[in-house]
Formats: sequence, C-alpha cells, structure tokens
Amino acid sequence: MSRIPRFVLLSAFTALSALAAFSTTAAAQDVSITLTEWKLRLSKDTVKAGAVTFEVKNQGTVAHSVQVVGPGMDKGTRQIGAREVATLTVTLKPGTYEVFCPLAEGSHKTAGMTQTLVVTGAAAPPAK
Repeated sequence: MSRIPRFVLLSAFTALSALAAFSTTAAAQDVSITLTEWKLRLSKDTVKAGAVTFEVKNQGTVAHSVQVVGPGMDKGTRQIGAREVATLTVTLKPGTYEVFCPLAEGSHKTAGMTQTLVVTGAAAPPAK
C-alpha cells in the first residue's frame, strides 16, 4: 500500500474545510438592516429558521449597533460609526425575535430603533 504524501493530505483537508465553510455561509439568508437616527428598518420581517446574515448599514450621523434577542439568542454587532457597515451571522430557531439598537442605555430602542423579526420553520435544504 502506498503512502500519500503529507502535503497532499493537508491540501485536501484545507480544500474540504474551505468548501464546508463556504457551503455554510452560502446557505445563510441575507437580511439588510438600515439604521438612521431613531429608526431601524429590516429588508425582511420574516425568514426561515437557520443561518441568517444581517448586513447592518448605519446611515445616521451618530453611532448605533444592533442586538438580536429571541429564543436562545442574544447577540449583537460592535458599535457601528456613522456611515459604517457591519455584519452579524447567527443561527435562528423558529420564534419571534426583537432586533434593536441597545445604545445609550436603551434610549435608542425607546426612541423607535426596534423591529420584530419572525422566524418560521426550518429552511429548505440547499439544492444539489
């Protein structure tokens, strides 16, 4: 039985790891969030359960961030400066989630920077 050179095995492992990461990322649903002073707009208010990537654009003049809270989830972005963009990828279960700006001890949320995101049953498996 011949031995496979180590560099071939490492190259194959690296390629498979990259493919697996790409497949997971490619399967994520995209939701854009636009932030301005005292408004938070979601491009969709309903998604399927599974991986969701939020692309958050701060079109306001002050810093904001986004927090996603719901069944088993409480994650957020870093503070996003004016005219900056950030992303957040999370795996969501079916249920109702609150998406809001938590800055200034919650005063941004109180001022209107909050929306509801509904997550329905599992996403369809990727097409083969």
